[in-house]
Amino acid sequence: MSWTEITPGRYQRPLGGAENGMIAAITGERQLVREPIRIHAFADFMLEEEDPADVIAAFRDAWKALRLLKSPDIATTYGDGHSHYKVPSVEELERWLQQTFRVAQGGISAQVVVKEMQSLQEMLPVFYIVPQHSEAGFKASVILFISHWRTEAAGAFKMISHVLGYASDILSGTSTREALSRHLPGSEARLLNPTLEDIMMPNKSTTPESKSRIQQLLEDYDSKLPPLDFPMQRDPSTIPSSVKLKLRRYKETTTSSLVNACKARGISVTAAVHSAYLEAVWQLADNDKKSRNYASMMPAQVRTRLPPTSRYRDQGAWNASQMLMMSALAGQDFLTRALDLKRQYAIASQQTWLYEDMREMSEQLGAHPLALEASMPWFTSHGVLDQEMIPQSYGKLKVESILVFADPVLGPGIVLGVWTFRGKMTVEVHWNTAFYRDDIMQSTLDIIDQTLSTELGLNMEIEGAMLTEF
Repeated sequence: MSWTEITPGRYQRPLGGAENGMIAAITGERQLVREPIRIHAFADFMLEEEDPADVIAAFRDAWKALRLLKSPDIATTYGDGHSHYKVPSVEELERWLQQTFRVAQGGISAQVVVKEMQSLQEMLPVFYIVPQHSEAGFKASVILFISHWRTEAAGAFKMISHVLGYASDILSGTSTREALSRHLPGSEARLLNPTLEDIMMPNKSTTPESKSRIQQLLEDYDSKLPPLDFPMQRDPSTIPSSVKLKLRRYKETTTSSLVNACKARGISVTAAVHSAYLEAVWQLADNDKKSRNYASMMPAQVRTRLPPTSRYRDQGAWNASQMLMMSALAGQDFLTRALDLKRQYAIASQQTWLYEDMREMSEQLGAHPLALEASMPWFTSHGVLDQEMIPQSYGKLKVESILVFADPVLGPGIVLGVWTFRGKMTVEVHWNTAFYRDDIMQSTLDIIDQTLSTELGLNMEIEGAMLTEF
């Protein structure tokens, strides 16, 4: 359903099925300060010969421009089964900026900022600038902290991209300032986003054929249970615990060789890394679990599957991920498994799944007991991020590196992500330290490298690596 103005300047619409599922995960029975599965999206950038005060002022106006000119959904709230938006007065807009736009002071690091934010329950998105020391110009990290019910990782980068673009224009152009000066209070309400289901199926209802298709997918998934899972150490007394993150960024030549090797075998880079990841999980699994099949949900990005003419394709402030029910049989070899994973990914590009089944998928996922083991091997692929989500440069502003993770504060479960930026693939894993040893994560990444090297005839050369704790 579309947004309705219930009183002058106040709008609401019912929450969608996918939104309700995410909100239920965030607002469960556990009373924690930290928000579960909150997205943390980072982008490091450089601007030459710019005054720091001017840059920070430009970013503050850019964040305001994102709300008023592009994505007012960053200021919505939820309650009573609805999403709500209130047109702000001048004073309310200023208070919102003070609450949601922040600048790190005194040379503190991004790691300290993340820990600070984890001690706060901020249900609105927060855009944080963390200046870094540089002799060459203004260098900083920007961090977007945002609830997973609002968007997914790619959407978070799309929003960061809009802010970077606005800031660059404010520093060197006039378009954004002129647009802000012409803005009429409340006109942004026309930009409020519908639900995922309404974006994909406007004026359409679920059909019996759709119910049957989704039921078949769930039955196929159920047939693979109980699923493969990670070995873990359980110490619930330490929850909420810290999050550790380990990543490897590969050389551009290595990434190019990997792409070519995958093409030659009819698989994708995503399928290759996914298959190698599952090889690691099977090798590391407890002996009584090694014969189990893999079964897990995997988010599929629907934003980039929309027509180029759709305004929602350029919108970051809606959760554009719908779940695929992924599975793989124990005992498959690397290539067979990769080919089958790629076949399953293709479901997300089917016209019926996108434009006829979206409502039913949300409804049945919300009602279906997925029988997920606690220690799930989650996997997500963000694709080539600078192809559409976040370009490498915005005029003089250059994006040097990016990072994203969602805080697994509540319990166990490994999340491994893969993406490419500036022609270099990154493989990243993050985990709750209450449940897993560091050596398990090290072994996971090592086995992925070994599997890709052996199966594809590559030398997986690492350009950079990182281990950090939040």
